[in-house]
Amino acid sequence: MHFFRVMSAAVAVALAACGQAAAPSDAEAQPATQSATVGLSASDKTAILRQMSLSADARGQVENECGEKVTPQFLSAALGGPVGTATLFVMEGGPNTATCYGDGPDLHLMKREGAAFREIYSARGRMIIVLPTLTGGVHDIADGGPGFSFPVWKWNGTDYADSGRHISDQESARGAVYLP
Repeated sequence: MHFFRVMSAAVAVALAACGQAAAPSDAEAQPATQSATVGLSASDKTAILRQMSLSADARGQVENECGEKVTPQFLSAALGGPVGTATLFVMEGGPNTATCYGDGPDLHLMKREGAAFREIYSARGRMIIVLPTLTGGVHDIADGGPGFSFPVWKWNGTDYADSGRHISDQESARGAVYLP
């Protein structure tokens, strides 16, 4: 559990890099220095939870798939173009994280549409790598995690779709931002 909290804190800091005016070159890549926790209103959080078929108790906790009460995270992900800044809904597990979500949290990228939110990508037990490359003005993402290559997802005008392309560990590290 401590590992996931540390990773989540590191991700919150790293997300701020998505908001840079231009992606840094390989030589200029620097770690982000700002927190990127989304300042969502209570009604926005409720809308996202409703979209996920969840509801929070008075402490803001929801029940995960293993029946444990956990506090979800809402992080910003500046993806650009028509998506703008999406919200990454992160559902970590409790003591039974591996049973619920495998090697990592349950992740859902949510795009605001008026007063509601719509899921545009999801992954389990992985991380999302926001790449400096763009499709339709929106940053491409890779479906990361331990391994030697990662599938790349591109914006298709509605949501993220598998591009059929993979990138290596080295390619994913160039100007990328890692989300839990």
